[in-house]
Amino acid sequence: MQKNSTQNFSKTTTIIVCLFATLIAVFILAFPKLYEIKSKAGIDFIPGKHAGTLFEKHTHGLFKCEWLYPYYCDRSNT
Repeated sequence: MQKNSTQNFSKTTTIIVCLFATLIAVFILAFPKLYEIKSKAGIDFIPGKHAGTLFEKHTHGLFKCEWLYPYYCDRSNT
């Protein structure tokens, strides 16, 4: 009986991790479009700062502004 319980826990954990990874992947893929919608709606979380340059600065260049937002990259606000 113990083996069956462990297998069920392992299977459930695997399913939860896969669903979480899928959700994160969907958000990463949809981020540029969601940001564009946010911008068109006029929502500005940090006035005077653009998210692309902010990400580039705080990740120490791991994410380049041009990769996230090829249509807008203002380095004067960093």
